[in-house]
Amino acid sequence: MNYFKGLTWDHPRGYRPLQAWAKADETLKVEWDIQKLEGFESHPIDDLAEKYDLLIVDNPGIGEAVEKKCLWPLEDLLTSEQMAYLRETSTGDSWDSYQYKGKHWAIPVDAASQVCALADSNIGIAPVSWDDVLLLSQEHEGRVALSLGGPHALLTFFSICQSLGGKLFEGHCFVLDTRTAIQALHIMQALYRRQNKALTSLNPIGLLDEMAKGTFDLCPAIFGYINFSTPDSGRRVKFYNTPHCGDSTVHGSVLGGTGLAVSSRCTPTPELIRHIMTYVSEEMQKTLVVENGGQPANILAWKDKRANDLTHHFFSGTLETVTQAYLRPKYHGYISFQDTSSAIIRNGLIDGLSTEDIVLAVKENHRKFRLE
Repeated sequence: MNYFKGLTWDHPRGYRPLQAWAKADETLKVEWDIQKLEGFESHPIDDLAEKYDLLIVDNPGIGEAVEKKCLWPLEDLLTSEQMAYLRETSTGDSWDSYQYKGKHWAIPVDAASQVCALADSNIGIAPVSWDDVLLLSQEHEGRVALSLGGPHALLTFFSICQSLGGKLFEGHCFVLDTRTAIQALHIMQALYRRQNKALTSLNPIGLLDEMAKGTFDLCPAIFGYINFSTPDSGRRVKFYNTPHCGDSTVHGSVLGGTGLAVSSRCTPTPELIRHIMTYVSEEMQKTLVVENGGQPANILAWKDKRANDLTHHFFSGTLETVTQAYLRPKYHGYISFQDTSSAIIRNGLIDGLSTEDIVLAVKENHRKFRLE
């Protein structure tokens, strides 16, 4: 029997559906190891590709992986019909998010973006605009928090800039205008001053855990996790579209999710390709994936009535945001820029630096990583 070793990330959404399908498919053996979320977001893919046949990957890391020649291009593994199916049924820009240098390097298996999270609480109705968020943070001191841990301070900043109509990148160049950047940071500063500081370093899973416990009630832009909106999740969290700014209809957000990549060390078999393509089929995405706490990448699953009924309308409540979500660059060096710039913004908020100084530091940081 064919045997393959895979690596995914340490949240039920990331491993339960994959393990369930591996157990159900008796034509081959796939064993899934698990790494921490921080490793998934930042660990170089090329290092992991030396040890695993299958990798669940984050789209910004694709560029560095391709430069190291450690992944199979999908064009060499799939038929044109299979490629067309994935293109037509992937949610938002999920399919394009794994394209680099004219080829595709991972199959979307999970679609996600920052969305608005609100617990059952006195706040009641989800905010429509960032002005609403600012007002709620004044009325409910300590009950509104930003997602700032790890790379998420920068990603929250990007989300607000998107809502303001700012252009972030042109090719590999960071072209955000200073006025928009300062406006976004003013919003972040005002919210950070009134939030519970113990939440500052938490990743999205940690934040949502605290929200479910009752520590706070609202995060206006955070990567959504389906398991927090299911009936057995305790103090249920509901997910909505992110706020907009002014008269804009743009729900600012950054595209996340995951893709399944095949490492160059792997010798793919027809059975393996069939195993993967069955997993991303409409029927499997609507049933096995959702039933095991997964977040499907297939748009038909996002629109499925049963899937929405099972998840308190997680999918329909956030679909507009996910389909508008910003696609980050994938150039070699972007991940380092993202991690270090996020630290600059987070520390700037903690230390009370001026918005002008934070913007200058982020722009200088980008120049550094573009020159390396």
